[in-house]
Amino acid sequence: MKSALTVGVKILVSAGLLYYLLLRSDLDAVTDVFAQTAFSLFGVAVLCFVASNALGALQWFLLLGAQDLQVSFRQAMVFYWIGVFFNNVLLGNIGGDAIRIYEVRRVTGQISTGVAATVMDRFIGLFSTCTLALLTFLFVAEVRPVGFVTVLLPVWGGLVVLLAMGLSQRAGSFLERQSAHVLPARLADTISSLRRNIVVYRHRPRLLLSVWAVSLSVQFCRILVYWCAGLAVGLSAGLVYFVAFQPVAAVVAALPISIGGLGVRENVLVGLFHQVGASDNATIAMSLLGYSAGIVASLLGGIAFVVRKVEVRDSRNLDLADDRRVDSASEP
Repeated sequence: MKSALTVGVKILVSAGLLYYLLLRSDLDAVTDVFAQTAFSLFGVAVLCFVASNALGALQWFLLLGAQDLQVSFRQAMVFYWIGVFFNNVLLGNIGGDAIRIYEVRRVTGQISTGVAATVMDRFIGLFSTCTLALLTFLFVAEVRPVGFVTVLLPVWGGLVVLLAMGLSQRAGSFLERQSAHVLPARLADTISSLRRNIVVYRHRPRLLLSVWAVSLSVQFCRILVYWCAGLAVGLSAGLVYFVAFQPVAAVVAALPISIGGLGVRENVLVGLFHQVGASDNATIAMSLLGYSAGIVASLLGGIAFVVRKVEVRDSRNLDLADDRRVDSASEP
């Protein structure tokens, strides 16, 4: 009942924001923009999203490997694509991450290390998104910095602090002790297990740099999705503005208040692109078309979910071996 209520509220938020935006715009003009869409460029947008998924699977695969999880690249690719399908097509924002963790559990018999790799995957992706936008802001000085300062900069700073705490043995141990005092025992144990697995990455600086480089490519490809969608509907704004604006919209749209960020993303993008003289009608069309490109590309994940074959490994003694590996990696 509670879950259904939550979904209902999200649907209302998305519908309400879209309705408000269309009231302020000319619905007939938006329809005309869609009617003139260059579908060849929409196809390129879909391909950019496909490329981002392939790179995203590589990013996750590298993080899984650091946890000594015996998952092949092919399996990681399939699981990642399924996760994107559940995130983009179904009514949820992190359901796909849970599916990825579940599939890793089916293959390896381990869960805590899969959670750690997936959390790091999300963390690095968000960090890369904010970094790209903040660097690009240097080249869009004519835009008021409110959106960047109030949204991206605090998020970026918070991610830096969390990364330092997660990879620091001393800070992590302090956090564990404090959580044990104030949180329920089960939750405190979960946090402790997650932190010990994340500390593994402390000893892999080259891996983290490689993953970050891949992550920047992933996020740039996803920005290109919206740039191509903009070109498809005749939105006259340079690529630099998409690099600066789309991450702001992505961060705000990630808040669990709507269905797939619908309505939220469009309102943010309209406000930002309006500052550089872009048509509101074209911006709305661009945002919806970019989202649609992601949906189309994600359908491959739905097919993979139906036809996939998962060989379940013998999970006996795997958790014990995992604990020994984490304890060894956590030693100063």
